[in-house]
Amino acid sequence: MISEGRDSFIVAMRSSANVVVVYGESETMAVVRTLLHFLAFDDEPVKTKVWIMTAEMEFTSLAFQRGWSIQYINGAISLSVSSKKSVGFEKFIQMRNPTVDNEDGFIKDFWEKAFAFTLSEPMEEANGEQICTGWEKLENLPKTVFEMSMTDHSNSVYDAVYAVAYALHAMHLHRFKQSVMGNKEKNKLLNQQPFLLHFFLRGVSFNNSAGTKVAFNQNGELETGFDIINWVTFPNQSFLKIKVGKIDPGAPSHKVLTIHEEAIIWPSRFNQV
Repeated sequence: MISEGRDSFIVAMRSSANVVVVYGESETMAVVRTLLHFLAFDDEPVKTKVWIMTAEMEFTSLAFQRGWSIQYINGAISLSVSSKKSVGFEKFIQMRNPTVDNEDGFIKDFWEKAFAFTLSEPMEEANGEQICTGWEKLENLPKTVFEMSMTDHSNSVYDAVYAVAYALHAMHLHRFKQSVMGNKEKNKLLNQQPFLLHFFLRGVSFNNSAGTKVAFNQNGELETGFDIINWVTFPNQSFLKIKVGKIDPGAPSHKVLTIHEEAIIWPSRFNQV
């Protein structure tokens, strides 16, 4: 898979195109980063491109990538589902660690990968292994490894879980009403056809904990706009995601797309917009 991906990637990176559109999600960036890293060792240089990335695209570093340069993403443009900051999320994750949450089977694996240490018994420390205490601070991790704020992708998962919960509640409430009213045929139909959850899901409308409305249109599509994000990197491996515009489907036609061109930081190879 990597070999085939590399061949396609080389065609794109060595083409005369200045812009490359990337469709994918968080793991896509990990693969792209690996391919770029190894292409740097090729005899033929790779030209800098402007990356335009779809919504849900997140920056992800695998354990072995944390020391690699992130300069390639400088000046990239991506879309982000418009959302407000979730209240209390940062405080919540500051309270999580494998020592307190020792029954959580996932957090131990995450902790070891994030901090590149091993969570082991104290007696194993004599073997020279680097040991985690379990009390490390997530805020001390590089932003390329872990972001303290809720990412766009995580926020979408959060909203999706609540949307399904509201739809299930509406469906069971409907079943209860049908049962009380003695409409056994409709109730039997609902019990036998769980895909009817989609009918109730399309009618869901609620405000999440950040105060953002979550609802669907007649086509079952999420009613939302997008922020246009400019990625800016720094030599110390940190980065910023700066909002430079937005897409608002509900706005008048001449205001659906707004973008502040003067605010965009482009890759250094490009000296003009």
